[in-house]
Amino acid sequence: MSLLARPQQIVLPILREALPDVNVNTWIADVDYREFPLIIVRRFGGVRDQSHPTLFSKPIIELSAYSDVGLPECEQLYEDALEALYLAVRNQTMTEHGYLRSVRETMGASQFSSLFQDSWRIQGLLMLGIRPPRIPT
Repeated sequence: MSLLARPQQIVLPILREALPDVNVNTWIADVDYREFPLIIVRRFGGVRDQSHPTLFSKPIIELSAYSDVGLPECEQLYEDALEALYLAVRNQTMTEHGYLRSVRETMGASQFSSLFQDSWRIQGLLMLGIRPPRIPT
């Protein structure tokens, strides 16, 4: 059994705590249940550390922000989510499944057409340094 967590297992709790009024998920709900503002986190690729492949990984995630208010609000939502992840790295915020050692934008905030009528989407790609939970000494 791998010690490595899926990146969503670490990122979702961090973003949900930092953005309590935002729907943060890995999938988009059916139109009858969809709520904005919305952050979607999906794995996009990445690699395991060559020296310690069972302990450390550098997954790439797609971070997408959706807003039904306006483009500036959507851009701010993306920036707020990104800031929460940088803060989690700086504070070494521990989750049940591990923590973020690093965050690096591989593709910065970019406007894409939204999948939903009357809404906006800002998306970026982030490479995360993932580590398993620290064992208390």
